Amino acid sequence: MSETQKLLHWLDSERGRQLDFLQQFARIDTANPPGDTRRAADVFRAFLDREGIAHRTEAPQAAHPNLIATFAGGAGGGRHLMLNGHLDVFPVGDRAAWVRDPWSGEIADGRVHGRGTVDMKCGTTALLFVFAYLYRLRAELPGRVTLTVVSDEETGGKWGTGWLIENCAQEVLGDCVLNTEPSGLATVRFGEKCMLWLRFRIAVKGGHSAYPHTGGSANKMAAVLIHDLQAIEAMVAEEPATVRATLDRPEVRQAAELSLGAGAAEVMRRVTVNIGTMQGGVKINMLPAECVLEVDFRLPVGISRAAVLAKVAAIVARHPGVSVEELLPGGPEATVSDPTHEMMGHLLRHAGVGLAAPPQPIISLGGTDTRFWRAKGVPAFVYGCSPAGMGGVDESVSVAEFHHVLRVHALAARDYLMAGR
Repeated sequence: MSETQKLLHWLDSERGRQLDFLQQFARIDTANPPGDTRRAADVFRAFLDREGIAHRTEAPQAAHPNLIATFAGGAGGGRHLMLNGHLDVFPVGDRAAWVRDPWSGEIADGRVHGRGTVDMKCGTTALLFVFAYLYRLRAELPGRVTLTVVSDEETGGKWGTGWLIENCAQEVLGDCVLNTEPSGLATVRFGEKCMLWLRFRIAVKGGHSAYPHTGGSANKMAAVLIHDLQAIEAMVAEEPATVRATLDRPEVRQAAELSLGAGAAEVMRRVTVNIGTMQGGVKINMLPAECVLEVDFRLPVGISRAAVLAKVAAIVARHPGVSVEELLPGGPEATVSDPTHEMMGHLLRHAGVGLAAPPQPIISLGGTDTRFWRAKGVPAFVYGCSPAGMGGVDESVSVAEFHHVLRVHALAARDYLMAGR
């Protein structure tokens, strides 16, 4: 058989094994916080051992291990392809609200059930098998393939992908990155908005509520501040020409809204302001002396952190008693890869097989570890299962979508490596 025939044979004949591993992974509690992924990492190590694949662990924090496995193709030369997925998932929340045990990994109605099955245990499992199948073909492949299975993604990636890129750059930067975060089958993501998290503290004299003229209310000041901050959403992005041309296409807008809900195409290209937490006041009949707001700004490609911070500074200057601090200082800007990159073509071609309409390239609304690579100039692309139910009660992923995503990445990776001969 040719290498393509072998790959297709493994993809189809080992579906049961692929699904068994996903279920095993889904049964392990990797909620972050606390983010202890040691048991899950052991399962991945055991798989790699059975496949005869060398690997090592980098654990700057013992409870949050990161796995690296790599191999060089026997055909020499070529490109270095990175595969990246994470082990940690969102917390469960109120377990009593779940119909099934959130760590059951149960299969029902064509879906695997459990916390993190969507984000991103299905995707990380898919890349593990992609890596294993490419390893089996290594004698016939050019280039190099590296798999990183990381922790700490849900809390920013400082001890996961971010740490690997800063401390193991020669091994993990590569020439291109594939990631399987949930994207929806209708879209391939070539960039993402960035997070700017700010904490505002409002301090006034306060006092008795019957005497508002004597002390002022921090909560009332917070209401005015929130109104002013919302105006930042009107900022206009200066998008690169290729990004603008891509996102302006009607079929791209339609695909974005199909995958992410009505309004997503517009949200993708503007700043959003979310007042995530608001804490102020002690008692109903007291003037609040302090109020603290934590605000999540999501910035699109074409609007810099500095530009938004300047707007914020001007607003704060109009409100005596208000101070602001950045919670994630030094974070990356919104990141973008070339939407016409060769890898995008491979993903769109293979993903379009069997779908009613070919997928379209979009910008991600949420964050992924691919931003670390893009910030270093390495193209990175995301294609995964539907994000529906991600982080919610009774989270579950489609078995059919899981197998589809695995197949798309395996074939796209193979084509990318072979084209680099």
